[in-house]
Amino acid sequence: MQVKKYQAADTQQAMRLVRAAHGPDAVILDCRSIAGGVEVVVSLEELLESSAPATHSSTMFASAQVNLASARDTRSEREPTALDALFNRRKKAEEQSAPVAKEAVAPNRETAAGPQVVWSQNEELLTMKQELASMKSMLMDQLKGHSWQHASHQTPEYEELNAFLSAMDIDPALGKQLRAEIPADETVSLQREMLKMLLIKKLSVATPPSSGAICLVGPQGAGKTTTIAKIAAQYVLTHGRSDIAILTTDTARVGAQEQLRAYGRILQVPVHVAADEEEAVKTYRLLRKKNLVLIDTAGISFRDKQGISELHRLVSAMQDVQVFLTLPADTENYVQSEIIDAYSAFNARGAVLTRIDEAMRIGGAMSNLIQHRLPLVWCANGPRVPQNLSAADASKLVNMAVRMTKAFEHKRQPITAPKEPEKQAESVPAEVAMARQTQRGSSLNVRV
Repeated sequence: MQVKKYQAADTQQAMRLVRAAHGPDAVILDCRSIAGGVEVVVSLEELLESSAPATHSSTMFASAQVNLASARDTRSEREPTALDALFNRRKKAEEQSAPVAKEAVAPNRETAAGPQVVWSQNEELLTMKQELASMKSMLMDQLKGHSWQHASHQTPEYEELNAFLSAMDIDPALGKQLRAEIPADETVSLQREMLKMLLIKKLSVATPPSSGAICLVGPQGAGKTTTIAKIAAQYVLTHGRSDIAILTTDTARVGAQEQLRAYGRILQVPVHVAADEEEAVKTYRLLRKKNLVLIDTAGISFRDKQGISELHRLVSAMQDVQVFLTLPADTENYVQSEIIDAYSAFNARGAVLTRIDEAMRIGGAMSNLIQHRLPLVWCANGPRVPQNLSAADASKLVNMAVRMTKAFEHKRQPITAPKEPEKQAESVPAEVAMARQTQRGSSLNVRV
C-alpha cells in the first residue's frame, strides 16, 4: 500500500493540506499526535486509480466509481474514529468562539490556493528562532560575565577566586554564597580546595532505588529511554530478568517503542506499551507484583504547560511511583532552571544528569541542582548500555567540573599603566615652520 504523510500544528491545518493536495475524497488511514502537532496518513491507491490513463474501458471506469462510492458509504457508516472525535471537538470550539475570530479566519481560507505551509514549520521562522536562542544564550553569558566583573570590583581580595568560579560556570548568586565562607587571606590554591569541599557538601546526592516503580520524566531528547535501558540492564546483570518489567507511554516519538522493544529482546525483559491513561493504569496494576517496574514517558517541552499537566495526571493515577527528572547537562543553565521549574509539580525524588560527555562545563548544572535543592541520583556520560550510567558521586562530579575548567581559565596579565601614544608630526604651513625654527635659534643664542 502506498501512503503519504502530512504533518501540521493541528488537525484542521492537516486536513486543509490533504484536501488541497488530494481533494475531498482522500482516504485517511490514521491520525495521531506527534511532537509539535499531528500527523495524518493518506492512502494513495485510490488516487492512483483515478489518475490512470484514459485507455481503460468505460466499464472499468464505471466500476471504479461504484467502488469509490461504496467505499465512501462504508466510511460514512463505520463507527466514529479518533479523527472524527478531533473534528467534532474542533467544530465545537469554533462554534463557541467569537464572531470576530471567524471573520478574521475566513479571508485566509478564501485566499488559500493550494497547500499552505504551517507558520510554525516555516523555515525562515525556524531559523529566526534558532538565531534568537543563540542570541539569548550569548546575552546570558555576557550578563554572567558582567556579574563576575562587578563582584571582582566590589571584592578585589577575591579576584582570583571569582575568575575560577566564572571559569567553572557557577551561578553568580551561588558563587557569592560560597565566597562568603572562604577566608580572603588564604592562598589561591587553598581557596580552590575549600571551594571544592563546599561544592561537594552542598551538592545533594541520593542512593538509586533498586526496587519499586521508577518513572523518568523530562524534555525531548534528554535521554529517558536510553537511561531506562541502562537501569534495566544493570538490574538484569545483578538480580536476573525474572522480576522486572518495562512500561512505556511514549506513543508520540517515532521509534521510541521499537528502541525499548529491541533492548527488551536483548535482555529478555517484557516491554508493555500503553496508548492512553486508562490503559497505562491498568497495565501498571498488573505489573506492580514485579520487584522493579521501569516507566518511560513521552518527552514534553518545558513550555508545553498543557502537556506537562496531562503527564502529571497520568503519573498521579499510578500509585507509589518514584518520579525522577531527566536533566541534560549540555543545555544552557537558564534552560535547565526552567526545566526544573516546569516539572516541579511532580515532586521528583531526584534527578538524572545525562549527556555529560557532550557538555563543555557542568558547573551550571551543579548550580541548578544546589539552588533548587534537587538531589542527584544517576549520572550518564555516554550512550553505551549499561556502562555509561553510574550512581551519583558528588566528589567525582566536582573534580570533573574542575578539570573542565582548565580550558576556560584565562591567564591573567599584570595591570600596567597604558603607554602614552607617540606624538605624530604635525602638518603645518611652511611659514609657521620657519617661524618656529627662527624662535628656537634665537632662544639658543640667548642661552649661550
